[in-house]
Parts: sequence; C-alpha cells; structure tokens
Amino acid sequence: MKKIFITLVTCMTVCLSTSAGVWSNICAGKQSAEWYASEEAQALAAKTVAIQKNNGGWMKNLEVSTMSDSEYNSACSAGAKAEHSCLDNVATTQELRFLAKVYQNCKTESLRTSFAKGVNMILASQMTCGGWGQYWPRSGNGSYQDYITFNDDLMTNVMKFLRDVYNNKGDFADMVNENTRNKCKVAFDRGLECILKCQYDDNGTPAAWGAQHDTITYLPMEGRPHELPSISGSESASLLSFLMTVDSPSEKLQNAITTAIAWLDEHAYKRNASVQNCTNSANEADRLIFETTNCDVWARFIQLGGESGTAVYNKFFTKLQNRGKSRSYYQNLHTYTYTEYEIASKSYDATKEYQPIMAIYDDTYPHLFYRFLYNYEDADSIVDWKGCKVPTSLNALRRSKYWFMTNDPYKVIHTEYPAWKQKMDIINTAGNATPYEISNTTNTSTNTGAIYNFNNGFTVSNSHGSKTYSTGKNNTVKYTQGIKYTINLPEGLAATKVTFYGYDNYTGTDSNIDSLIIDGKDSIGYAATEYVFPQKETSDSDPNYVSHTITLSTPAMNSLTFKLGGKQCGLIITVYAVDATGVEQVYAVETKANAVKRMENGKFVIEKNGKKYNAIGQEF
Repeated sequence: MKKIFITLVTCMTVCLSTSAGVWSNICAGKQSAEWYASEEAQALAAKTVAIQKNNGGWMKNLEVSTMSDSEYNSACSAGAKAEHSCLDNVATTQELRFLAKVYQNCKTESLRTSFAKGVNMILASQMTCGGWGQYWPRSGNGSYQDYITFNDDLMTNVMKFLRDVYNNKGDFADMVNENTRNKCKVAFDRGLECILKCQYDDNGTPAAWGAQHDTITYLPMEGRPHELPSISGSESASLLSFLMTVDSPSEKLQNAITTAIAWLDEHAYKRNASVQNCTNSANEADRLIFETTNCDVWARFIQLGGESGTAVYNKFFTKLQNRGKSRSYYQNLHTYTYTEYEIASKSYDATKEYQPIMAIYDDTYPHLFYRFLYNYEDADSIVDWKGCKVPTSLNALRRSKYWFMTNDPYKVIHTEYPAWKQKMDIINTAGNATPYEISNTTNTSTNTGAIYNFNNGFTVSNSHGSKTYSTGKNNTVKYTQGIKYTINLPEGLAATKVTFYGYDNYTGTDSNIDSLIIDGKDSIGYAATEYVFPQKETSDSDPNYVSHTITLSTPAMNSLTFKLGGKQCGLIITVYAVDATGVEQVYAVETKANAVKRMENGKFVIEKNGKKYNAIGQEF
C-alpha cells in the first residue's frame, strides 16, 4: 500500500476569552502562574464548582472553558447534578487539580470545600479490591464499567492524584485536613496492592496488565466490543512509568516492575518500527506502521497464550453465551443473525497467542462485535460459516479512530527503566549510607549563575563560572568536559561513595571521568579507559547509558570535585553519605616507597605493608 504522510494542524477553540487555553491544558497547569490568579481563572473555577455532581465528581469530556450557555445551564440542572460522577478520561481528577491551583492564588473557601467534596467522592468510590471503576455510584449490573480499570490510565491518574493530596505540597498544600490526607495515603496503599494483584500470571511468568481486570479474580477482562481480554501494551507502559515513581518501593513492587518490563520487551510486535498517522492510497486518513530506528511497536491488545490464556477466553465465551445476546446484519438481500458467543468463540484462534487482537466496534456492523481480528493492515475478507462476507482486518477508519498499536513501551523499557533500575541498585546497596540524588528531579529550580541547588542542601558549582544549569535526557543534568564541578556537601554529612550514571551527549569520541578531588586536597586521576561513557552511534540515536561507582578511600567531609574528559555528558550523580559525627577525617598521600603518610585523629601516621608507625618510625 502506498503510504503518504500528512501534516495535522491542531486548532485551539477559545470561548471563555482569548487568554484561556483548552480545558485539559488549563487543568494541567499549563497556563501562566499569573493567569491562575486572575479574575478569569476564578470565574472559570466558579463555573466548575457550579456543575459539580451532588456526589462530588464531574462527568467526562466536559470542556468547561469552552461550554456554551446552553451546555452550562444543562450541566447545572438538578437532573444533571444528580447523575453519577466519572473518573474516565481524567474526569474529576483534572477538575480538582484546577480548583487547587486557583485556590492557592485566591484562597476562596468555596473552592477548597468543593475540592474536599471531590476527594471524598474518590475515596468512597474505591472498591473492596482496592481498584477504581469508571463511574460512581457503580452500575452494579456486571458492566465492564465496574471492573478495575487501567484503560485510558484511569487507575494511574487516580493514584497520582491521591499521592499529591497526601503529600500536602504545592497546589495541594492544606487543601484537605490531616484526617483526609491520611485516608488518601491508605487508599493509595490499597490501590498499589490491587495493582500488584492484577499483574497477569502468564503460565507461571509474571507479565503485565490488561485494560480491565476482574474485581475478584484480578484476571484481564473485556471492555467495549473492540477491547478484548488481553495484555495491554499501552496501559501497561503508562502504569509502569507511574510505578517507577513510587517512593521506597518494596521488594515485591520492584520485582513486579522488573518482570513486567522483561515481558513487554519480549513481546514487541515489530522492531525498528513506529505507528504514525498518514493517508493511504485511497486518500483516506489512516494510521499505519513504518520502518524507523530507535523505536518498536506493540499491540495495545496482546492475545493471552497457553493454558492461562485458554482459561480466560473460555470464561469470556461462557459469559457471552449466558448473556445470550443476538445481533443481525443485512447483506446481499439476506439477514444474518449471530449470537455474540458465536462471533467471539468461532473467530478466536488459539494459535495466534501473543499476537495483536483487534475488533470492529461500529453499530452499522453488529456482526463484527467481539470478532477476533488478527490483521492490523488491510487483508482479504473471507466468507464465514453462515455464508456472510466478513473482514479479517481493521479498515482505515477503525485504525485512524483508535490506537490499536502503540510505541509507548519503548521509552519506558529503554530509558525510564534503566534509570529506575540504577536508582534501585543504589538504594538496595547503600548499606548504612543514605543515597542523595543530584538530578533534574531533585533540582530546586533556585539555580543562580553557576551555582546549582538540589534537595537536602546539596549544591554544585563549577570552575568556569558561567556554565549555567542545563538539563539532559531522562532527568540528567549536563556537565561540560574539562570544567571542574564541585559537589558541596551539607554540613554534618560525610560522603563515602559516589555514582555517576548517564551518557555521552555526542558522537566522535568517548567521554570519561578524568579526575576526582576530595575536599579540595586529595586529587585522583583516572585513565581515559577506566570510567567511560560511550559515544553515541549517530547524532539522532539513543544515548548509551552506563553507571560508574567510585568508593572513596577517604570520606569527603566538605566537597567532591570531578572533571570529565571527552565530550559533554548528561549525568545523574548519587552521593552516598553518612552522619559525619565520629567519622575520622583522614588525609593520605602515597609515597614512592609504597608507604602512606596520613593524619589520623590529629596524629601523624605512616602505614606500610599493613603496619603503622609514628613520626619517628616506631611501630604501634
């Protein structure tokens, strides 16, 4: 098929005023800080409160910033406000984020009251299993909307919101009382346990997650007729990205992340490829797979395999059979009637395990509901067992309207996971020391000139004097070759070890740690081949991340100075530090006779061949 790229222009509709952006951006805090303090923002917040449901939430897909008067009046009606609230498509959490941001600028108490009401709705809607479904109150009729829902990142968004509330910082400072914050922490922990229970057991191998899961068995379940029971490449990627931000993760959570990453990496659909919007040879909007570099493609819905998969699908077919719903389709002067059970069970092919599965959800083609399709791009139709011609693939319309393929896991696997694993290795091997990360994540954004400021009182200065703070990929900080950078330690800490994790930002030559100076006194030089950051293969290729840990022979009490050779590097630096109280401050110099002279507890000491001597040569 001929594939032609098209350029898509996103249009912004502004109805409230010329300064307000689209609703999702407003809620995400993408307006200027001044705007959230404006009368316009307060008026929009008042409208948001006015359409809040009686039970505390909001309905999805309501663009408050662009609502017409008739839409607004309808949303304010008693009937609309009595309806259920929604958590799908970031509904409710995004409105609450917006209210919190405006409240911090105007302190209007009605916004804080509305916020607390929304938080209580989220707490009330958590299911016994620890998860959340799409609506509150729930339907209770066995609908997929009552399942544990990862689809469209529902669980992920709720968990992030709860964490922000109980952390009580920034926009969320003092938005709710301490009792409610504690409830948010409990709900978060229950949600985390639910997520771990939902990790699918792929015939003895921990895998990833589906878009929906059963509230009792925690197994993957169906959603709408085109969302078949499966492992979701897209939702699993978002979930893993979130899980890697959980503070102090348990060994169980660390193992869940590691095994899920390995499973996803093994089950990529196509390597060196990406899914992109385009037009096809019929001049239709389409979404197809193209060869590329530094990217792979996963199915959003990956068919389950082996005995575990067979059991899940048999349960799904039995459910459809018990429901007994029939659908009819008129074709070529003939009406074909199918049960949903027939459509699903007869189209399912167990030999296609771990392949993409898709279906067409379109009321004009009811005989395709729950039909398993195994071809993403156009393929020949077949005549089914009833003599009706049916497709074996998606069509351009279905591909362009829904993301059945995704690139999302690639960054999570190849960029986010290595950085997270590096951090976990540091934490797990820190021993008595506390690891302090110096990265863009821990930067306080109070940098002044050549002084970079980080959490816990750490600062970094440089000998150049004009190298200002600059960020690299994956939360790294950029450090230029040939310049001495000094990590200044907070008072009361002694550094015993330091780890440099990152990459060479250029092609042409490898970079390396050239030297390390402890407290401005002991200088240690390293060979260019000792602590190497490999060069990039090409200018547009992914960097090569490596980690180097240096144990200090003498604890650093004040500072660590390092210099890079080669090219600029993006680095995350971790300093392992202990309480300086009681740490011996030792300065040592190695002599040509392989003896070491040092000051130890205020006395001059010579150490040679494992023995110690005083200044006049007496052994002690």
